[in-house]
Amino acid sequence: MSQRRGGYRHNRQSRRRKQNTKGKRPSHVTVEPRDNEHIDRAIKRFLKKCKKEGIVEKYRQGEYFEKPSVKRHRAKLRRLAAIRKQNQENKE
Repeated sequence: MSQRRGGYRHNRQSRRRKQNTKGKRPSHVTVEPRDNEHIDRAIKRFLKKCKKEGIVEKYRQGEYFEKPSVKRHRAKLRRLAAIRKQNQENKE
């Protein structure tokens, strides 16, 4: 009986570990300063890459709990905005 508990506990811990890492992936955003490039330009490129990857937004979303209905509503608004933008580009 004790072996069974130990195995169960071990599985539970490994499952918990997987849940904690699920959805998290390394960003791998790196910027190497070019020859004779000012450091401010390199920082600007780095911030631009971070914005494109959505790193800051993902962090801010995780700061507090958001109801699933609110998430769906926000996703719907994003979809509608993308459709509107696409329609405007097609008109031009």
